[in-house]
Amino acid sequence: MDKHRASIEEIIKNSFSSQKASLKEFYLFGKLVYVQDPFVGSIDVQDVINEIEETIPSHLFEEIDTIIVGTFDFLDDRDLEAAYQEGAIYVNNKIISNRDLLENILHEMAHSLENSMGYLIYADNRLHSEFLGKRQRLKSILDGEGFDTWYDFSNTEYDAEFDTFLYKDVGYPVLRSLSDGLFHTPYAVTSLREYWASGVEDYFLGNRDLVKKVSPILFSKIEGVIFHED
Repeated sequence: MDKHRASIEEIIKNSFSSQKASLKEFYLFGKLVYVQDPFVGSIDVQDVINEIEETIPSHLFEEIDTIIVGTFDFLDDRDLEAAYQEGAIYVNNKIISNRDLLENILHEMAHSLENSMGYLIYADNRLHSEFLGKRQRLKSILDGEGFDTWYDFSNTEYDAEFDTFLYKDVGYPVLRSLSDGLFHTPYAVTSLREYWASGVEDYFLGNRDLVKKVSPILFSKIEGVIFHED
């Protein structure tokens, strides 16, 4: 009898798991999350949504109309896991864990805030100055380590060659070590916009105290957006 009951319970459990995996539509703060193409890995979308709704203020998602998971050429062509475009977050279905999905949604949410809160984030140039100061100090460190730093470290926009230099020539493990105490994460070096977005991501999911210590202006901008009142 016990074996029979255990078998029934296992069948119910597997059926429930199968139903969850086949769901295509979810809602995050009332906004549609549509799984157009199923994830390659085992990801519980509802668990990720629950975590976001429990920890992130809903008003930070005001610029987002929908989140779509699937296979997208414009993501694959640029080797991206996610991107924010015209009110939608597009997520590559090849990501492999709940944590990946959570990080990507929050990172692109941060980019969406540049539309509505850009004046607060960038207008006074304080974030720009903090970022460039760190970039120039990093250049000196890399020079001292023998790296060829002919790249324009004063360019705050994304540059594919510079990104490749950081990712492949220097390498993130080395970059993490050399930028310790200067940038809260190696990816923050990439551009001013990524400095902002990775800061927001780390504020909620990483070491908030480290962001405050290493990048005080960035930290103040993040809290300014979070607690902004019209």
